[in-house]
Amino acid sequence: MPTAVEQIEPNGSTVIDFDPQQVPFAEQESLIRAALLSRGWTVEFLEASETTKRRLFRLSKGGVTFSVVSYIFSNFAWSNGSRSHSEKRIQLSRPYEEHATDFNLDRDGDPRCVLMGIYRRGPTVVFCAWDAAAYKGHANPSSCYVRTPAMAAAVRSGFGQALDGKNRLVCCFTPDMLAYYLENMKSLHETLVVSDELTLPEPESEAGIEMMPEAELELPLVPTNLPDSLPHNRIIYGAPGTGKSHRLDEDLQQYFPADTLYERTTFYPDMTNGVFVGEYRPVPVYRRGDVHLIGADRKTPQDDLEPIIDYRFVAGPFLRMLVRAINHPDHRFALVIEEINRAHASAVFGEIFQLLDRGDDGTGRFSVALAPAAQDYLFSQGVSGAVRIPKNLYIWATMNSADQGVLPMDGAFRRRWSLEYVGIDEGEAAMDGWEIKLAFQPNPIKWNVLRKAINKQLQSEGVAEDRLIGPFFMTKKELASGAAFENKLLQYLRDDVVRSAPGKLFTGHSLTYGALVSQYKSGQSIFVADLDLGENA
Repeated sequence: MPTAVEQIEPNGSTVIDFDPQQVPFAEQESLIRAALLSRGWTVEFLEASETTKRRLFRLSKGGVTFSVVSYIFSNFAWSNGSRSHSEKRIQLSRPYEEHATDFNLDRDGDPRCVLMGIYRRGPTVVFCAWDAAAYKGHANPSSCYVRTPAMAAAVRSGFGQALDGKNRLVCCFTPDMLAYYLENMKSLHETLVVSDELTLPEPESEAGIEMMPEAELELPLVPTNLPDSLPHNRIIYGAPGTGKSHRLDEDLQQYFPADTLYERTTFYPDMTNGVFVGEYRPVPVYRRGDVHLIGADRKTPQDDLEPIIDYRFVAGPFLRMLVRAINHPDHRFALVIEEINRAHASAVFGEIFQLLDRGDDGTGRFSVALAPAAQDYLFSQGVSGAVRIPKNLYIWATMNSADQGVLPMDGAFRRRWSLEYVGIDEGEAAMDGWEIKLAFQPNPIKWNVLRKAINKQLQSEGVAEDRLIGPFFMTKKELASGAAFENKLLQYLRDDVVRSAPGKLFTGHSLTYGALVSQYKSGQSIFVADLDLGENA
């Protein structure tokens, strides 16, 4: 069923309507001829093949003559539900070998090759042109995209430019500017020339963040089947160093084997709903200035592109993965949140908190109407109406309640998650051969022996399990470094675990962290006598 998307009005504004009929191959010649004649050029058509879309013509004016090989694809329209509604494309559906020689022609030579699409809606006609040289060796099929704001700019002022997802300049122009483009096509794909219209980047590169266009996602050919027992909302928690992130990564590799199937974000104390879901942000855009610019150091010459700050809606990780899951229902996707309780999780989720309620199959029980800006973004990505979380979107997180900076998670929020505890000694077999050299011990000591002795002493003093030491707390490289023992393990034990009562674990004349380090470096034991290091004592 057709979808209403952005269209160009005769005055250069845009409306939501259905794509117009495409311009047949047989009618393209008359449009080209009329466009060139309007500027005093004569044109002679020499060859034409509707099968390959190839047309050869020669134009001349005032002693200037050159030939053009044109490829004009009539499938110029909106792409599909995973693309922005302000975007159109042509699709190169013929084998590359048919036009390989032409696509390798010099862009200012004779003949030169032009790759175009024609948009015709009522009295409005816009030519859109891509650099054929940029599509050398293209896949079959391959798409060339353009944004409707650049097309609208062409209607208003005759010429517009846009950046595609790979930062290549696309040119849009009215018929009377066709000869201007054909004469200058090389420079027009290399230089921003419009002065009254902003160059609009693809939404995938807003705010300087490069993201893969949804229609070009390299998804696995065969979707991965996940066991029904695997939770959709999942929090893995445990003491520091128990391998929470390691366990999550192993599951990601098994169930979401491609980078395009998941996205990872980390919560932090100042995390907001806007960052997580989406918000308007200042985005730099550029237009040709009237004067040559100098860099911030006042010495370096700059291209005369005048920076202007625009405000655009930038989707956060939640909306990005939501759109991906909705538009690719045959695949499974995961949003991974590290340290979920380092932010006020309920506030960060905001109105989408209600989406976490799921049925037995993982589909959200309730729908939510997001803020207008977020709804507009979803609409631009082919998603309309109230939002319900799909069953193919998994939200997995890690949580470490031992850190001083964490925030409590309220019961209503926590109840919507499956909590998985990682025990203090899980995975310890991987460290069986790891050793650490202590300044007050004549021989190296097994890492598992040391941390278990510390944990046993702490537990005897009533220290909660989530503040104990897991096997992955120190890496093998850190265990070989005396500085890492002092600056990481000792600092955590003194300032985080026994901060208010250091005598539970340490001994000495002074129990400040600095005094403990000095005592350790002098070769004196810093632990209480009850600490049992076994045969290493």
